[in-house]
Amino acid sequence: MSPIIDAGKLSRIVPITGVILFIYIILDIGLDRITYTFSMIPPLYYIAALLVFTPKLLLATYKWWYISSKQRINLPCIYLAKLFLMSLFYASLTPGALGLHVRIYYMKKRSGESIEKCIANSFIDSTSGIIGGIILATVGSLIYINLTPGLLPILVIILLFYGSAFIFFMEKKRGSRFLHILIYPFLPDKYHKNLDQIIDLLYKDLPSLNQLILPFILELIIWTIAASQVYVLAQAFNITIPYLEFIVISVVSVVLATTIPITVGGLGVREGTFVILLSQYGVPSEIAFVLSLSGFLVKNFIPGVIGLILFLIKPEEGKPILLPGEEF
Repeated sequence: MSPIIDAGKLSRIVPITGVILFIYIILDIGLDRITYTFSMIPPLYYIAALLVFTPKLLLATYKWWYISSKQRINLPCIYLAKLFLMSLFYASLTPGALGLHVRIYYMKKRSGESIEKCIANSFIDSTSGIIGGIILATVGSLIYINLTPGLLPILVIILLFYGSAFIFFMEKKRGSRFLHILIYPFLPDKYHKNLDQIIDLLYKDLPSLNQLILPFILELIIWTIAASQVYVLAQAFNITIPYLEFIVISVVSVVLATTIPITVGGLGVREGTFVILLSQYGVPSEIAFVLSLSGFLVKNFIPGVIGLILFLIKPEEGKPILLPGEEF
């Protein structure tokens, strides 16, 4: 009996959904209006927004180094900074920023640790980042409840889901039992005896929840800095939205684009949310759209391209840097 839903086809169709939404927004606003609005942002504003990225890079690197040190993964901060930048490039091209985890291969190659330990490290770092953004978006939406009345329940549900799942899997006994139930039936017989070893390596030297309080605090600052980059760009249009409210709007749009992975790099969902929220302040749709897309460029894509170039100039030992479409 054939399955009702073909998972392979679904995985190819879902990311297209956001792209269709993105194209619809462009057609609805008008390509000419969007192009003209882009031209209204002076290059100096882009440079200023990229400079604001610097403290975000420093904090994100330190946070990742802190988590790695708790797992006894010895990697220098400079290397982690370069790897963080390069990973942003792949995160920009994949739904839910899953491309970020391309860094796992390079971590393993450089540190000599097991692939399982590096997988755990990458997912702890990225998931704590997502949860930090959800917390900021939820608390901000609670304060400015008139700003996002319909989104608040959605954000609360997302926070409960991600938060409870994170806490659940951070405890080895619970996580091990779930992984056995989820993975064991699908593994070939020859791998069954290795499952316990794989799980042991995943949980080896895992930091405690108390040790992750600092990374969560750092993420609140990191998300605020990222939203501030968009705020800098917004000054080109003399937008008078209060700073804190603008930060909440920006964070909410990115959180939804990240946690609802129906498109490449959050394309469409992020812009649509931003247009709707800024419209409450009388901001024209073309300006909101351009700010969202420009924010994506200065927060993720341009730094990611810089990181990719750094790796291309000086490749790490082993395999060369991966380009889109290539595999390990």
